[in-house]
Amino acid sequence: MHKKQLIIVEWDDTTGSSAWVSEEGAKKTEPFGCTSVGWKLKSTPKKLVICASKNDVGDYADRNTIPKGCIKSIRRLE
Repeated sequence: MHKKQLIIVEWDDTTGSSAWVSEEGAKKTEPFGCTSVGWKLKSTPKKLVICASKNDVGDYADRNTIPKGCIKSIRRLE
């Protein structure tokens, strides 16, 4: 079995709220900066798929699919 890369990904996530705010308050909304660590399972021009957990038989859990346009950096950890 091919060994998967363990990586750390810094990316921006969308934000939202259902609270009433003024137009000026709504304009101040910013994406959240996020950091995720996991094994890289798939990378395409549009997305990166990582999983934070794996077991002894090779199954993965805690999957994250991150749009490539949201990614700020990717670093290999091992």
